[in-house]
Amino acid sequence: MRLTRLLLADLSKIPRYYRLIRNGPKKWRDYQQKEYEPPYWYKWGKDSPYSPGEQANIRNGKDLAWYKFNLHRIRVVPPEEWLYRVGDKVQVLTGKDKGKTGVINKVFPQGNVIVVGGRNCEYRTSESLGCERVDKPLQHHEVTLLDPKDEEPTEVEFRVNKDGEKVRVSTRTGHVIYWPPEFLPDGTQKDQYVCADQDTDFDEACKVTYTPTLDGWEEELAKHYKVNDEPRRKTFWY
Repeated sequence: MRLTRLLLADLSKIPRYYRLIRNGPKKWRDYQQKEYEPPYWYKWGKDSPYSPGEQANIRNGKDLAWYKFNLHRIRVVPPEEWLYRVGDKVQVLTGKDKGKTGVINKVFPQGNVIVVGGRNCEYRTSESLGCERVDKPLQHHEVTLLDPKDEEPTEVEFRVNKDGEKVRVSTRTGHVIYWPPEFLPDGTQKDQYVCADQDTDFDEACKVTYTPTLDGWEEELAKHYKVNDEPRRKTFWY
């Protein structure tokens, strides 16, 4: 105990530079606020859980009471059974817009949330924005895909085509419902993106450049940089 007290007393005498050697000097990212992952009681909606408003709700535990009284309504869809992507044309099966079609704007498979543009909306009035239309989220079982042959709702199952790709097939007509194209944040279609000079292409990223060995990380670095240390002097204990 006295030794600990003595070490803590001398800690203030150590120069600031040496105190930062262990973890390195602090950088700007060390002062950024931590992002919280959505917990099990999080109420998924049309906004990303990493947006500032939703992050504040997670920190304050706003949805705990909602989870307690709505646990029986939550339906979890396994990732391998998820049918929808952004850009799919679907028909709404419940609510005031039952029977109407629309295009999916947002999808959050983790929370079983689908937002269809212009469907299942409500109007809110505020002093700053006036009358505003808000798209309320739907669940996986509350929408259905349309058959490309006759634009009618149909049941869908997964199959594997001759190229080994997983595709959606209408059980009524047997037509393939192709996945909509994916877009990057800058609006470029994902499969049409051209790598720039500072991008790492797919083939280069897939190269295996590490050879596993039984050496520790210090020995691997020493061999890589050809560092030859002098052999240690033998010591004897009596």
